[in-house]
Amino acid sequence: MKQKSKPDVPGIIAGTVLSGGATIWMLTDNGVLQTDDLGVTSALLLVAAGIVGLAASHRS
Repeated sequence: MKQKSKPDVPGIIAGTVLSGGATIWMLTDNGVLQTDDLGVTSALLLVAAGIVGLAASHRS
């Protein structure tokens, strides 16, 4: 019988934050996102990473 492996929650959160940070950098570099919007965007990125991490940790 095969055991289910637990999700790597820190890895999922780190991946979400890094990919979100790269996306924010790309959008800012191309002029799509203004520097005034970075506070709200960063907060939304951290909230999204937290939600993804909670979903991964409660998944069975």
